[in-house]
Amino acid sequence: MRSEHAIRRPRPNSPVLTRTAGWIAVAFGVIHVVFSPLDRRDVWSDILDKGPWQTISLDITSENLAYSEAFWVAPGSFGVPVLLLGAFVLWTANRGERVPAAFGWAMSAWGAVLTALLPASPAWALLLVGVLLVLAARRTGAGSAGQR
Repeated sequence: MRSEHAIRRPRPNSPVLTRTAGWIAVAFGVIHVVFSPLDRRDVWSDILDKGPWQTISLDITSENLAYSEAFWVAPGSFGVPVLLLGAFVLWTANRGERVPAAFGWAMSAWGAVLTALLPASPAWALLLVGVLLVLAARRTGAGSAGQR
């Protein structure tokens, strides 16, 4: 027979902080994947006309710098993985399940390094997502969504 105390239930995250972190990550990803190519539409038009194999290269030269930059800012960026992480965080929060604090700590560390290397960048959004996930994992409240 198992006692009530032997059953360990996962502690739910703070749903508001978790959802906020998720939406910030989704917005960050969408901006990188959707809006960055629009900002460089003339370069993307040239890439599509000449073909990506003729324009985008890991061997960056002055001739292909604009093409490489356009690639690494949009499809080659971390925009898609961050968008997927945000969608996962939102899905998890909507199910009332806990997002592990380790996700928040990892995102905070990554955001802190990127922000330190390039302060005038959107890396602060990654740091903010990480901090919100850590805080959400540490907070519980009576009546939190998903509390069983």
